[in-house]
Amino acid sequence: MNLPRLLIVDDEMSVRESLKFVFSKGFSVFEANSLETAIDKVKEARPAVVLLDILMPRTDGIEVLRQIKAIHPGCEVIMLTAMNNRQTAAKATEFGAFDLVGKPFDVVDLLAKVNSALAKAAVQEKAAPPQT
Repeated sequence: MNLPRLLIVDDEMSVRESLKFVFSKGFSVFEANSLETAIDKVKEARPAVVLLDILMPRTDGIEVLRQIKAIHPGCEVIMLTAMNNRQTAAKATEFGAFDLVGKPFDVVDLLAKVNSALAKAAVQEKAAPPQT
C-alpha cells in the first residue's frame, strides 16, 4: 500500500513524536528537527503535506516554508505556531502556506486540515506537467 507522505518539522522531539503517533496509521511519516534536515527530507521524500513549526532555532518557519515551496511547489504546508497573530498568518499565506494551526492543537481539527491539504496536493499533482 502506497501511503501519502507527511513531513513533520519541529525542533521539539515531544511534538514530533505526538504528531507521528497521530498520523502514522494513514501516512508515511518523516521527521526533521532543523531547516537543513527539513530541506533534505523534502528533496528526498517529496512529501504531499508538511507540518511546520514557525519558531525554529537559527531560522524561522517562514524561511523554511519559502524554501520548501521553491523546491516542491505542489507540497502543501500547514504552519504550527504557539504565537498565532495576524502578521504571522499574513506572511505564511503570502509564501504559500495552506493553513496556520495554533499550539496546542486540536487533533481532530488538525487531521481534517491535513486531509484537506492532502486532497489539494493530489489535485495539483494530477494537473502538473510530467517531469522530464
